Amino acid sequence: MRTVKLMFSTEWLRRKIATDPDLEVEAGMPLLATDEVGKKCEIERQSEKIAIIEGRNAVQLRIALGTLVRQLRLREGLTMNELAERANVPVDELRQVEHDPHYTAHPRMLHQLSEYFHVPLHNLAQMSGATHAVDRVLYNKAVKYAAHSDDVSTLMNEELEALNEFVAMLIEHGGTRRQ
Repeated sequence: MRTVKLMFSTEWLRRKIATDPDLEVEAGMPLLATDEVGKKCEIERQSEKIAIIEGRNAVQLRIALGTLVRQLRLREGLTMNELAERANVPVDELRQVEHDPHYTAHPRMLHQLSEYFHVPLHNLAQMSGATHAVDRVLYNKAVKYAAHSDDVSTLMNEELEALNEFVAMLIEHGGTRRQ
């Protein structure tokens, strides 16, 4: 039996993380330095600010995802069961995405919703907490959108306008990143 040793330097790993912030790096000690108050440092990538999101901030993004999915569903005039059937997703998971900010949606669910609603998958993945790195612009806009959206059974004109503007921003912002 032949043994192969792979030798990666810490610097090589840091560069790899910086060029692909969604890369899973879960073995050993964290490579990202922390500042004096223990917050994760930001990674600057291609002049975009990417933040490492965790804890309360991740919950805020999941709330925004749930609000987005619920309002897209309402805009289409669909019940939860109808959306689940049309998007080919489990209704129980859809319910969790819409109502449980501590739930992280599965990749298949995000893909199906992305396809059905024509919203970039990487934006939904960031909002779901499936990625460790989140674009600051997306984070700020998503949290602001969710904070100004009421949970109502039908969308008011103002909410529909806010929903359409947010979806347009997701699509526009999604065109500059890889799928």
